[in-house]
Amino acid sequence: ASVLDSLAGIIRLAVMIAPLVLLGLGLLYLLAAPKEANYKLGYRFYWGMGSVEAWRFTQRVAGTVWSALGLVLTVIMALICNAFRWMDGLTMATTAIICVIVELVLLTASIIFINVQISKHFDKEGYPIRKQ
Repeated sequence: ASVLDSLAGIIRLAVMIAPLVLLGLGLLYLLAAPKEANYKLGYRFYWGMGSVEAWRFTQRVAGTVWSALGLVLTVIMALICNAFRWMDGLTMATTAIICVIVELVLLTASIIFINVQISKHFDKEGYPIRKQ
């Protein structure tokens, strides 16, 4: 039983790491993002680095999307991890792999969504796009 308990702990960690990192990064971008574009900290996208306005918009969008996604995934994955106690090793591992794949797909979709939002609001030089 101790090997299965160790495996369950490792699997829980693998499933929970991405949602918690997303939640943390989202909150960081919302609450403590650098005020100006830089190459060290913050969500960097070419369109979002052209001006201070574009940079702040980018951090706000990325922070909002990743905080929300991180919170939802943290709750869902915690519930799934709680159910691991009733699963055998193979079912637990299969479920964990599916969870990680879903997390990666949702992360990719969120990056695409954030980048599309930025490119809809700002041009490559960081100037707002004015609708006519």
